[in-house]
Amino acid sequence: MALLSEMGYEVYSKAYSHRVTQAMHRRLTAMNSWTRVGDNAEMVAWKDLRLDFCPYPLDVGLEHFYTGQKECYALLLHYGSETVTEDLPGWFSFYNGRQTIEAGVKEGKHVFQVHHLKVRSEAGLAIQEEFSALAANLVRWATLWLHEQCPGARPPFDQPQASVKQMVRVAANTSALVFWQTEALVVAIP
Repeated sequence: MALLSEMGYEVYSKAYSHRVTQAMHRRLTAMNSWTRVGDNAEMVAWKDLRLDFCPYPLDVGLEHFYTGQKECYALLLHYGSETVTEDLPGWFSFYNGRQTIEAGVKEGKHVFQVHHLKVRSEAGLAIQEEFSALAANLVRWATLWLHEQCPGARPPFDQPQASVKQMVRVAANTSALVFWQTEALVVAIP
């Protein structure tokens, strides 16, 4: 974090050590009030806090949420000019919006595999990575479109946001009849 701060970046991160999160949880007092930041999450924050692992003051946000019945905590860290501690729902939403991007990266590695040995040039690899991201986005678009067009569809096509991996697995292993009618291509699944 220190290096990115010194390079002039606005840094948004999460504390990966549970010990830092536990230390911040112990710091809570009756003076701290939780702010609802999502359907299942609350947050409390400290502005310009000095932590042992970073020489610069950080904005620190402690999240409290549930996964099923399990109570969980996470710690968001920020360095920069944005006043994130004044808009906790905005900070939470901005940070967690990265999950879609990270999921796309993971899909590129697992669902639409990019093998570096298939191409020999840097430009070819870049094009291959872009097509992997495009393929994942097309599957997302098609999933939403199918959900809107086929209200009685069977799982997983009945969900507007089914996972890309699941959609590809089901569609790749489904037999279908494909034929043209007057002005449309018809895909019939028996």
